[in-house]
Amino acid sequence: MYFRQFKRALSGIVESTKCYGQKIDEHEDGSIYIDNEKTNFSSLEEARLHIKQSHYATYLEEQVKKEIYEEISENKIADIISKYHDIKITDTLIESYIDLASSKLFSLDPVVEEIRKLNKFETIVENKHLFKLEDGSMVAVSKQTHQTLKDLFSAHTDVIDHMRQTKENFVKVIQKLGD
Repeated sequence: MYFRQFKRALSGIVESTKCYGQKIDEHEDGSIYIDNEKTNFSSLEEARLHIKQSHYATYLEEQVKKEIYEEISENKIADIISKYHDIKITDTLIESYIDLASSKLFSLDPVVEEIRKLNKFETIVENKHLFKLEDGSMVAVSKQTHQTLKDLFSAHTDVIDHMRQTKENFVKVIQKLGD
């Protein structure tokens, strides 16, 4: 018996496999775990299929976002950048702005906002700005709140970086504004 088999036998794992970097285990009692978290799946195949579908959906979403932003001409993005910033515009700078806009990461940079306005999918929630934070959570703020944040913190990257980290940080700053 190999050590891996011995270790599995001790832990109660009957069968183990990997799918897209995630470990799937079936225990003696029939329970299925993905990355050591218990699931409601009844078989390894069902868990594997779920991971494949999830991976594929994420891949498609990323491709759609990427294609939408790649359709915007670099000249248009260069014009937007020069409108707000007096800096040398390079291909790297344009790519950085495209990446930032497509990431939905919280930003008060007017260039990012204008690039996002060119994407019809960015305005799904009417009169709201939808942002993704570094902890993976999503927040939506009204246009009025967004404008207030811009007016107060555009020059304060430290506050923006703090808000960008977690939902709790974001909400705390918004609550302080209301005080």
